[in-house]
Amino acid sequence: MQGMTVKQRIYRKRLIPGLCAAGSIVLFMGLQYAEWSGTAAGELVRIRREDYGGGEQTKKLLVTGLGEEELPVTVTVRPRAYTQEEAVQAFYGLMDGMEERIRGDNHSLMEVHTDLKLQTRDEETGILMRWRSSDPELISSAGRYQGPVEKAQELYLSVHLSAGSHEADFQIPVRVVPPEMTGQEAMEAALEEAIRRQDEEQKESEYLVLPGEQDGKSLIYRLEGETDYRMLPLMGLLAAALLIVREREQKKEQEKKRERELLLDYADLVSKLMVFIGAGMTVRGAWERIARDYEASKKKGRQSMRAASEEVCQTFHQLENGVPEGTAYREFGRRCRLQPYLKLSSLLEQNRKAGTKNLRAVLQTELEDAFEQRKNLARRMGEEAGTKLLLPLFLMLGMVMVMIMAPAMMSMG
Repeated sequence: MQGMTVKQRIYRKRLIPGLCAAGSIVLFMGLQYAEWSGTAAGELVRIRREDYGGGEQTKKLLVTGLGEEELPVTVTVRPRAYTQEEAVQAFYGLMDGMEERIRGDNHSLMEVHTDLKLQTRDEETGILMRWRSSDPELISSAGRYQGPVEKAQELYLSVHLSAGSHEADFQIPVRVVPPEMTGQEAMEAALEEAIRRQDEEQKESEYLVLPGEQDGKSLIYRLEGETDYRMLPLMGLLAAALLIVREREQKKEQEKKRERELLLDYADLVSKLMVFIGAGMTVRGAWERIARDYEASKKKGRQSMRAASEEVCQTFHQLENGVPEGTAYREFGRRCRLQPYLKLSSLLEQNRKAGTKNLRAVLQTELEDAFEQRKNLARRMGEEAGTKLLLPLFLMLGMVMVMIMAPAMMSMG
């Protein structure tokens, strides 16, 4: 800018306004040309019509020349009309695809068993159609199927085509057939027909004898609304099966409860044995003391029945009846069927002849393991109890949510 001369700056200042003015003139002329379709001033304006099937157009124009000022004029432009040859060609072209247009859900016009789709105007060509049925009791002039029919019947659909002042009439053959049926519906229809025929044959008899079989299948009838007692045997069998399953589940639950009780009492049993043996008693004497204390407490009502103590008492009574100690302890472990009791019975049997010198130390170790097992069992029982409480907690949460949301929703309504 600093290197430009005074003339160049004046030229630059005049160039930009000149370009703006020239551009506006060119833009005006282009728009005017597009609007008037290139006609010279004073000539008629050409307005393109809608093609066949189109609608009317309304154009608002300003006319110059009738007076000193421009006058507004509203012009209605109708769509393009067919010539005679064009109309005939359009009529036959429309009829070539007419079956595909009107058959609806039917396979063809020779197998009609549902409504037809009779159009009144073709959107593409603008041709109007007026329909008339030769048998309105089968197919109405609107294309509605009036069936069902028992056998195939034929009729004609007449269609009047019009495009402006050009008209033509055509006839389309239609064959109405009985409705398509599934296998089950066909069997039901065949049975109804068989019953109808027997009713006709037996109309003079006091009773109507129903068909005993259909297509090789034996038939059994009952009045609708009557109680069907055929379900009773099935319900009885189902109830018996459920009772058996319930009994098995109860037995499993009782066994599980017994095993859990045995595990909980194992530490107490080992502890008592260790105390009595430490006091100088023999294994048999300690066993007898534990059994008699349990029976006395249970008799006085201070002790409930415990599985481990019951097994100890049974083993003691075996010893009283002359069963060898080794055999009695071994059967004690087998009846309990748990690994700690099997181990205890094995320890008692092994140390029976060796004396109680080392047995107390062995029982001490076993007692420590027993208490550890008891703690693990208690922890597991707590987790199971917590899991069982989840369902009631969720139910309570759902009830609380309903109680909170219901008034809010009612107030919104």
